[in-house]
Amino acid sequence: MDLRYITCSGANEENYTAELVSLGRLSDKVEIGIVTSQHTMRANSVRNKWFNQILRENIQNEINLAMHIGGDWCTDFCNGKIAPELKQWLAARKYATNRPAIPRWQLNIGNGMNLRNENEMAAIIADYPDNEFIFSFNDNPLVVSYISRLYDTGVPFSLLFDSSYGTGHSPVKWETPRFAGHAHGYAGGLSGENVAEQLTRISNVIPFSYNTWIDAEFKLKKPGTMQFDAKRAETYVRGALNWLRGHGRQM
Repeated sequence: MDLRYITCSGANEENYTAELVSLGRLSDKVEIGIVTSQHTMRANSVRNKWFNQILRENIQNEINLAMHIGGDWCTDFCNGKIAPELKQWLAARKYATNRPAIPRWQLNIGNGMNLRNENEMAAIIADYPDNEFIFSFNDNPLVVSYISRLYDTGVPFSLLFDSSYGTGHSPVKWETPRFAGHAHGYAGGLSGENVAEQLTRISNVIPFSYNTWIDAEFKLKKPGTMQFDAKRAETYVRGALNWLRGHGRQM
């Protein structure tokens, strides 16, 4: 098993740009996931200005950035309507390579309520062939139904298995990749303290040659707060990299 990305989610305007760059430079596998919604990233909000500053300073050329969308923005996106702020960020390109500044877009669809227009979502995916679109995935029947219908459209997409719905609990058993030809990542209760153990458990349910990714957020926060802790994230990243050196395919 190899890891495409070791994703650290939840950084926000209380994090200095320099500490995120330092985290991202630990490995080209490190990805910084920015969690966004219509409430937190609305135009002229502090977080919106902070994130646009990151893009203006070309930090996207230094680290891997991913956008994680929730709330009404996510529901609208999955039904074919993209908020203006998200359109702006989708259009952002790296100066050096003309590649997307934010290549990976995760849609945190939760329990799958109100997701009906898979054909509209498929049209968005087709319109942005340089971007990877990821859907949070669990066994909720509404989620399975929506993803199954999207699968039938034939467009490319990826899935992030998280049975905890973002609450930071590891599953009793990790999910075997379910949809052939679609990349499958893993989230749920990952931390610096348990990432090696959980990677071993994940590797037991996927093929040896599988190239996956992991995503942590809840346990990267400072205790008793909702604030992303770059030091905790570094411990998690180093734990995953150490596991790869001993168990994974050559990096």
